[in-house]
Amino acid sequence: MEAAKFDIRAWVCVSDHFDVLTVTKSILEAITKSKDDSADLEMVHGRLKEKVSGKRFLLVLDDVWNERREEWEAVQTPLRYGAPGSRIIVTTRGEKVASNMKSKVHRLKQLEEDECWKVFEKQALKDDDLELNDEKKEIGRRIVEKCKGLPLALKTIGSLLCTKSSILDWQSVLESDIWDLPKEVEIIPALLLSYQHLSSHLKRCFAYCALFPKDYEFDKKELILLWMAEGFLHHSQQNKNVQEIGEQYFDDLLTRSSFFNQPSKCNSSCMTF
Repeated sequence: MEAAKFDIRAWVCVSDHFDVLTVTKSILEAITKSKDDSADLEMVHGRLKEKVSGKRFLLVLDDVWNERREEWEAVQTPLRYGAPGSRIIVTTRGEKVASNMKSKVHRLKQLEEDECWKVFEKQALKDDDLELNDEKKEIGRRIVEKCKGLPLALKTIGSLLCTKSSILDWQSVLESDIWDLPKEVEIIPALLLSYQHLSSHLKRCFAYCALFPKDYEFDKKELILLWMAEGFLHHSQQNKNVQEIGEQYFDDLLTRSSFFNQPSKCNSSCMTF
C-alpha cells in the first residue's frame, strides 16, 4: 500500500476521550490543515463528506479506546463517500475495539532480541562513542531483557543511560526494584525509572506538563514561557538568561525521550506529551 496512491493522507490521535463531533472535526482539520470551529455535527459531516467524496484517502486513527459501535458508525458516515480503495487504519490496545471495526486485524509482536538491542544501543551511545564497552554491553543486555520488547521502554531507558557514565550507575538501574512492579500498576517501569533519575528542577517542569490533556500538542516557546511564569527557571547557571535556561531544560527532557517530537498540525516545533 503506497502512500503516493492516495489523494488524501491524514493522521489523527483519538486517545481515550471519544466524542463523535470532536473526532469528526479532528479528521476534517487533519485533511484541510485548518481549524474548524463549528459545533454542529451535521455541518461538520457535510464538510468532511465534501472533502473526501470521490477521492481515495488513507486515514490513520491512532490510539483508539472507544468500544461503542454506534459512535464509530456515526464517525464513518461521511467517510463512506470516499473513492474505492480508500483505507482507514486504526491502532488500539483493545480487542473489542478491533472487532467493532469489522475489518482485518493485525496483532503487533514485540521486537526481536536483535532489534531491541539496536534501539537501546542507539539511544545509550554518547555522541563520541562508537560502541559500548564490554562491561556496559553485558549490563545493557540484561536491562534490555527487562524492557520486554517494548520500543518506548527501550528508547526511554537507553536515553537515561546515555546520561550515566559509570558502571555503578548502570548496575543501579539494572538492580532497581521498579522492574518488579506488580502488573496492576499501569506504568512501564522504564518510564518510572527515567522520571526518578531526573534532577529536581527537571522533575518539576516535567510534572507541570501533567496539566495538559493526553496527547496534547504544545509549542516549545509557549511551554518555556509557562515554566517561566510559574518561577521554575531560577536554577543557577552562569552566563544564561531565563529563556536560555528554559531551552536547556526543554532540550534535556527531549533528549531523555520525555517529550516526543512528531508531525504536527501547528508547526515543526510542536511536541507531544
